[in-house]
Amino acid sequence: MKHTAKDLADAIGATVEGDGSTEVTGVAAPERASSSDLIFVNATKHVSRAGSSAAKCVVLPAGLSVAGKTVLRAENAKVAFAGAAALLREPSIIASGVHPTAVIAPLAKIAGSASIGPYAVIGEDAHIGEHTQIGAHCVIGAGSWIGDNCRIHHRVTLYANMRIGNRVEIHAGAVVGADGFGYVYGQGRHLEISAGRYRGDCRRRGNRREYHN
Repeated sequence: MKHTAKDLADAIGATVEGDGSTEVTGVAAPERASSSDLIFVNATKHVSRAGSSAAKCVVLPAGLSVAGKTVLRAENAKVAFAGAAALLREPSIIASGVHPTAVIAPLAKIAGSASIGPYAVIGEDAHIGEHTQIGAHCVIGAGSWIGDNCRIHHRVTLYANMRIGNRVEIHAGAVVGADGFGYVYGQGRHLEISAGRYRGDCRRRGNRREYHN
């Protein structure tokens, strides 16, 4: 996605030093950057890397300078760079529509705008929210609830009765709800604390995702 240096600076709370019309289309490490990539450095020892980079635009904290570049000056260069990266990155499409190979239980509730990828399995009474994408080979257990605008990458497994909030992204191969709470000694033996007895709740709070039991 294309932005100008000025657009990015306004979005991430930085100030522009140099040509604010410089076009930026991506982010990269200094050594791998093209002329339209945004880079950042936050220590004097890395300034030479930025100076020799092909990138025209760099995020810098106070006290550092790089000759010949458009600078986005930010109090915390790394945080500003992360914000810019989020704006410049176009999320890939995980699924589009409901694939004919998906197996969806009769009582599952799938929002009209949701997408289900190839060979995904959606259990009974599962809920998939608006604009949520479920990737290929995912298994969504019976009674699980997934909110709106979620991105569930391929081969994710949700055990039964898990709850995922809105705007949550779960990366490939993750397992939510598996046993993992350990053991407790009682009644003369070690008893397993099974996740199957808990209802998970994953919610997004601001920029942080939290998983609760």
